[in-house]
Amino acid sequence: MDEKGLKHCSVLVADDNPSSRALLVSTLQDIGVGVVSSVSSGAAAIEHLRHSNHTTMSSKTPPVDLLITEWDMEPVGGMMLINWIRRHADSPDRFTRIVIMSGDLDAEKVERARNAGANAVFAKPFSVNTLRKHVLNVLGNNPAYFKTSNYFGPDRRRNVADVLLEDRRNIKKPYIEALGSGMAPEVGCFDLPHYIGDIALGRPRDQVNTQSKFDAHQDLIDHSETYAAWVCGDVEVLRLAFRLSDQNVDMRKRNISLMSNLVNRLEMEGAFMGYPLITAFARTLTRAIKVDIRLWVQTREIFDAALNGLDIVVRQDIRGDGGALGQELSAQLRKLDKKLMAPLPVNAHRKGVAHLG
Repeated sequence: MDEKGLKHCSVLVADDNPSSRALLVSTLQDIGVGVVSSVSSGAAAIEHLRHSNHTTMSSKTPPVDLLITEWDMEPVGGMMLINWIRRHADSPDRFTRIVIMSGDLDAEKVERARNAGANAVFAKPFSVNTLRKHVLNVLGNNPAYFKTSNYFGPDRRRNVADVLLEDRRNIKKPYIEALGSGMAPEVGCFDLPHYIGDIALGRPRDQVNTQSKFDAHQDLIDHSETYAAWVCGDVEVLRLAFRLSDQNVDMRKRNISLMSNLVNRLEMEGAFMGYPLITAFARTLTRAIKVDIRLWVQTREIFDAALNGLDIVVRQDIRGDGGALGQELSAQLRKLDKKLMAPLPVNAHRKGVAHLG
């Protein structure tokens, strides 16, 4: 993309750090982006995206060509924001360009972001040239978007002529594989026209034909996922961390720290996404984690029961109050919380230490 074309584009910044957000906004304006909007959380970004899809560039929430989001935010972080855009039925544009940034970037985060469907990842602090390069590259390129059983997002290859899709077939660009036309109904790809390229050339947005993108969204409706679906992996990680904590005393502190990070995020996200029982079970797990680690023997039963309840909520996609099953789970939670509040036996501390050997 020609740098002059940035004046016709719109970028949304989501960052809960005021200084970082202000710097990013001003830098984007300095490199020539026409409209730069900003929000202080992933939750606010979702609301902005919901309202901006059918607006004009002169409105308070113009259409978003590129989202740049911070990784760590509360209650909705950058990774959950990517998942919502790429996989949720309420997403207004699953093909939105997304760049995620972090001040604590490592190879694992880069891989997770790419697997979630990010177009690019960069580290903070950033230089003007680095930001310009990422913005021009993401807006200027027009990758095909691939749908497999466990991925939806842009083509992640780096200048490779062929792509192996689900280990079944080679596809060469231009891609013509329709969703469900092969061996699996959830596999296919979307090679859409370069709408942002037209916009960057100054073509009025109301004259850009987006019928292909609308049709693609219709094709993806049956392949939408709920919040519960994309946190199944987190619950599995929690279960593994709990099992390792129970089996290996030396690894207990490390695994409990991992559990703490995950349940804190689930506690914040669950209520926002309409799953109060996820929040409730995560809160109980947080309380259990805060108990002295030497009292593992007295709290492991609570961990196990809370993880089982969380697993039920996620796998059965229990939203809101959950009806009769939700009432049963809530009653179970009250019992677990009561156990956490009950005074520990006088010799519990000694028993815990003895268990640790």
